[in-house]
Amino acid sequence: MRTHIRLMFLVLWIVISHPLAVWAADVTLAWDPSSDSKTAGYRLYAREHDERYDYAHPEWEGDMTQCTVTGFDEYESYYFVVRAVDSNGNESGDSNEVYWSPSGAEEPGGGTHDSLNGGGGGSAGGGGCFIESIFGD
Repeated sequence: MRTHIRLMFLVLWIVISHPLAVWAADVTLAWDPSSDSKTAGYRLYAREHDERYDYAHPEWEGDMTQCTVTGFDEYESYYFVVRAVDSNGNESGDSNEVYWSPSGAEEPGGGTHDSLNGGGGGSAGGGGCFIESIFGD
């Protein structure tokens, strides 16, 4: 009887102290720098199919033209856009949209976005996110 109780406590302790593994995908994106001299940085936004971009919450922001974003569901596909930002926080319009699938699957509905190869990440360098001049004079 004592052995069963100890075994139950051992199993309970293992379950509580070792949460189930959650698999997450990392995606690396790169884009051409903005030619506008007022550009201070960039913001990257992500969305799932049939969702809208949440422009109040970028996935990443910084002054580099490449980033790796983490924590994406490895079974979902995502769309990404980049916006250039000036020193006052004004944003450009969206870059071209790129599509990323962890399995390399085609975009739902046969869309015409640039695709990134799946399997843990991709790069959208020369064929990916292009930033246009945005701030005017």
